[in-house]
Amino acid sequence: MFQSIQIDEIFDPNIPADHPTYWLAQLRKADWQYLLKFVDVKLPMKSKKQTLAEAALRHFEFVNCDGRGEVWQLWNETRNEHRVLVIQFRHSESDWSRGIPEFVHLEKNDPLGFVNIAGRLFCRVK
Repeated sequence: MFQSIQIDEIFDPNIPADHPTYWLAQLRKADWQYLLKFVDVKLPMKSKKQTLAEAALRHFEFVNCDGRGEVWQLWNETRNEHRVLVIQFRHSESDWSRGIPEFVHLEKNDPLGFVNIAGRLFCRVK
């Protein structure tokens, strides 16, 4: 179910959309910094995106979720044992293949989106 991801897997062009690496490849430098901040890891702001990604991947395991129900089920199963975070990817009306990452903290009652969600990535701290 949950997968540890290596940096070289993220940039494999043959990864299908239902694999976590497909969504991780869409993260921007600021998103990797956000993941590191979530686990209290500090790297210089000038660090390259790949360096940030490598550091973040050491601390997380990921699973792709098909819907809101699957997210809530995983959250209920893991929240007592792990710190978790959900990244939902909201697409624009003109581009349904990619999404803008949005971080959702379920323990803070952040809402999961209903519309224009291209995918959801469930992240748990190792």
